Amino acid sequence: MAEAEKLATTVVTMKDVIFMFSSVSRAIEQLNTDKKPPQSDSPMEFHSYEIKILISESRFKKELKKVFTGAKNLANAKEWEKDDILEKYDYLSADDLEDEMVLVKFSQTVLVGKPDANGVRRESFPIKQIGIKGKVQDHAGLTVDQDTAIGNGTKGHFQFRPVDGKNGLYLYPHLLCITDLVPYTGGEIEEDLDSLGLEDLDDTDVVLEGEQAVEEAAVVEMDQDIAF
Repeated sequence: MAEAEKLATTVVTMKDVIFMFSSVSRAIEQLNTDKKPPQSDSPMEFHSYEIKILISESRFKKELKKVFTGAKNLANAKEWEKDDILEKYDYLSADDLEDEMVLVKFSQTVLVGKPDANGVRRESFPIKQIGIKGKVQDHAGLTVDQDTAIGNGTKGHFQFRPVDGKNGLYLYPHLLCITDLVPYTGGEIEEDLDSLGLEDLDDTDVVLEGEQAVEEAAVVEMDQDIAF
């Protein structure tokens, strides 16, 4: 299995993960267990974009828990046995799973920073999503862009940014590079991609792509909100 790769201590790449219940464009409302008052009137207060990756327990311990000890989002990682996963999600392939697996959640709040003079908070920098081929396709030639809805079982590479802030260490989702797309079919019309005559593209260098995305996100990196 591929191991996490560090990039200038700002981005960590984990290759060959399985994405579950993930979206870079559909925000999920978070539980406000502390009953904090909203910082603005935006309906997107207490909403986050969530990325969940399914990896082996050995990878979780070696590449995440050991390296990023105390990271807030690792405490809520869910352990799964292979048989239980296959019983609940029978569309997953047994060949892709080890006996002990872990589901890890990474999230990014939709709104960041304090309200301006007009009481408006700015939107966070989006989690980037690309395809492995030319940044626009997966290995099978399926289109992948920022608006592509990915289904459970989608495979690819994942990048996150460790940020050690005033509330502790948190691992923020940064980039998804889709290698094998499972299209999300909930209410969507399937595309007839075979009729488009798609051409082969060179594989995307996910590490280089992450470097470029880091540069783009640098202006907002320091004041990210901690999301749980």
